[in-house]
Amino acid sequence: MPVPDRKLSKNFSLSEFLYSSTAQRFPEILRDQNEPSDNVISNLSYMCNMCLQPIRETFNYPIRITSGYRCEVLNTKVGSTNRSQHLYGQAVDCTVSDRFLTSSRSLSIREKIEGIILEKTGKPIRNDVNANYYLFAYVCLRRNRFDVDQVIHEYGYRAGRPAWVHIACSPSPTNKGQILAFGQHFEGAIDRPDLVDALAYGV
Repeated sequence: MPVPDRKLSKNFSLSEFLYSSTAQRFPEILRDQNEPSDNVISNLSYMCNMCLQPIRETFNYPIRITSGYRCEVLNTKVGSTNRSQHLYGQAVDCTVSDRFLTSSRSLSIREKIEGIILEKTGKPIRNDVNANYYLFAYVCLRRNRFDVDQVIHEYGYRAGRPAWVHIACSPSPTNKGQILAFGQHFEGAIDRPDLVDALAYGV
């Protein structure tokens, strides 16, 4: 029996983390996808309250979940590995609309991020970065505060324009704060930057 929808935090609901367009096409996958364990729901709640909700409130702008929890069959179907934190409700792929770049609501946090990046890299942000880059940069800067296991700049056609941002967050005391980037524009299709190099994707 599918788990009823519920609020995990002020701005995030369980249904956002269960929805999958792939699962919608396969009833047998959809059934499993809509019946997460109590442990998965607990992990999703932890991630929302420790990480995503504070980011949402600081950005003062919606964050769209494009992939949250994945049951085992769905995870295999989309070509992910059996080590993925999506399997346990400990990771999300998310985006921010590029309207964030011009919204008066987000002006303060944009200016703050831009100032920190200028200070740390010595260069201003390029004018062609997308809103997902701001999300990526902010999570990189605050990954300890938000108990982030891993933040990934994923795909897109160049550095500073990720197609989405992967964020993993869990109560685990190990494997914290890793920054990665995936995409053909990175040598070997993967990069393992330090903080300054990660911020420099957008300058």
